[in-house]
Amino acid sequence: MAQRRYRVKKAGYRKYVFLVAAVVIAILSVVVAISALELISIKGGVTNYTATKALFYYSPPCSCCDTYLPKLKSLLDIEIKAVSPDEFLTLKRDMGIPESLQSCHTIVINGKYIEGHVPILAVAVFVNGGFGEDVKGLALPHRETDPNTWEGPGYYVVYKNGTIWRVYS
Repeated sequence: MAQRRYRVKKAGYRKYVFLVAAVVIAILSVVVAISALELISIKGGVTNYTATKALFYYSPPCSCCDTYLPKLKSLLDIEIKAVSPDEFLTLKRDMGIPESLQSCHTIVINGKYIEGHVPILAVAVFVNGGFGEDVKGLALPHRETDPNTWEGPGYYVVYKNGTIWRVYS
């Protein structure tokens, strides 16, 4: 008789595990669907966005920007400034861009920065204030940039208190 009770409990346990797994899968499906909708709305925002004024600094000869710049122009009203290497380094130092995250160009928007080839969707969120007031800038060093798309496989969020978070996309 004891053995029969054990089988009933074991069968009940299996049903419980199956039920929990089904609920977890359903919740994950909803989360993925919501994330996809948010991504679609961000992409729509990129094409319908009223351009924000930005200064794009680079030091010649930078050829990778020829691919990345048109993507930015769909989002930002960009004024391009070519500067000497010394002026460029001074700008980066004054903006507080960590040396380990410096790249081939710097975009300045309302006292904040985008350094390097940060993915365009992240730039759209940043421009719309999606990272909050504590964020000083977004960065992606040149060495981590995908040469096929001239965007990164992620980026870094730099906070005013010096904290740096890596975001994978």
